[in-house]
Amino acid sequence: QYQEEIQELNEVARHRPRSTLVMGIQQENRQIRELQQENKELRTSLEEHQSALELIMSKYREQMFRLLMASKKDDPGIITKLKEQHSKV
Repeated sequence: QYQEEIQELNEVARHRPRSTLVMGIQQENRQIRELQQENKELRTSLEEHQSALELIMSKYREQMFRLLMASKKDDPGIITKLKEQHSKV
């Protein structure tokens, strides 16, 4: 079956001029390179966004920790627990 399909493809290719086939392959290669470049740019952008989000979440956690510390001054057990959770993060 594989041989039959290869033969069919070869027959189809023979009906087109070689220059047409080469130009088609060159165009596909150009499109592949463009897609690879776009993929690289998207990956870089994603990494930048992830870093920014991590920074934002870190600042948010820090602010929430400070807020909870300020509101729970009367209960030392909660403060100790919050400090432990914050150090883990």
